[in-house]
Parts: sequence; structure tokens; C-alpha cells
Amino acid sequence: MTHNKIAHVYASALLDIGQERGILNALEEELGAVSRIIEEDKNILRYLNSPGISPDSKRAFFDRVFQGNISDILINLLKVLVDKGRQAIIGDIYASLRDIIDEVQNRQKVVLVSTVKLDNTILEQLRGILKNQLQKEIIFIEEIDESILGGIVLKIGDVIIDASLASDLNRFGNSLLQRKLRSESSYED
Repeated sequence: MTHNKIAHVYASALLDIGQERGILNALEEELGAVSRIIEEDKNILRYLNSPGISPDSKRAFFDRVFQGNISDILINLLKVLVDKGRQAIIGDIYASLRDIIDEVQNRQKVVLVSTVKLDNTILEQLRGILKNQLQKEIIFIEEIDESILGGIVLKIGDVIIDASLASDLNRFGNSLLQRKLRSESSYED
């Protein structure tokens, strides 16, 4: 079983528990916070993955650091992961849980690339258009990239909608080049 399949199993179990107890959004937020802490502090990841540190010490670490800050359900999950030697996939479990929740709650993440932070009015208009087209709640992940020169680029799953100035200029340049090549070939005939 690959990490993603294993992570999906744990994420599915969290989904079931979260839905059953009405705490799904809280579990998602808590697991996201734990995942970010571990991802940002490489010393914690090294500690958790060190074979020289006993599972008891790792479980006690979770109690010391997270007790009172996250639900007992999540602390128990972290301890189970340590017992199974799978603490390295916490980030994968979080990513899988987000994907499952997105599907269950009919949400679609859209990466929105622009040269500047867009005004909320524009974002809401764009959100409305995409919501009507995709029939899903839209969650924007905004990125700033000055290399697109202007306009926007939308990334929706595997689909990229490029309405950037850089892309338009590139297409225009290619069009001019093709015309030049065609006109040169007609003179050769």
C-alpha cells in the first residue's frame, strides 16, 4: 500500500468520525495546524522519525505539545501513527482529508494567479461565475506572480485557464511569426 492509499484510509476514518460527531471542520483545522507545525519545524520531523527515540517518548511528546490544543481524537490518531511507524504521513493524511472533504462538501479549490492582490469585489464576481459553471463552492488560493504582466491565470485541477497579458503577448508574437513565415514561403514559390 502506498503512502497516499494509507493516508486516504486514515483520512476516511477521520471523515467518518468528524461527520458522526459534528466536528469535521474542527478536525480539518486541527490536523492542518499539526501538519504545518511538523512541516515548518524539521527538528520535530527528525525527532518523530528517529528510530532511536522510543514510541513511548513520541506519544508523550504529542501529549505535552498538543494536549488541550487539539481534540483527543486527533491526539489518539497521532499516537496510533507512532505505534504503526507512520508519523511521516501526517501531511499526506491532511492533504487526503482536505480532498475528501472538498468532494463531500462540493468544494473546488481554484488557484488564482495575478500580478497584484485582487479586490474583493472582483474575487466575488469571479467566484460567482465559477460557481455557476462548476456547480461547486469555490475556494480561491491566491498567488502573486508579476511575470504574467497582467490579467489572471486560473488553475482548476488539471485545467489551466490563462488570461494573462504574458500569454496574450506570446500568442500574438507566434501569430506574427507564422504570418512572416507564410509570407516568406509564398515568395519562394
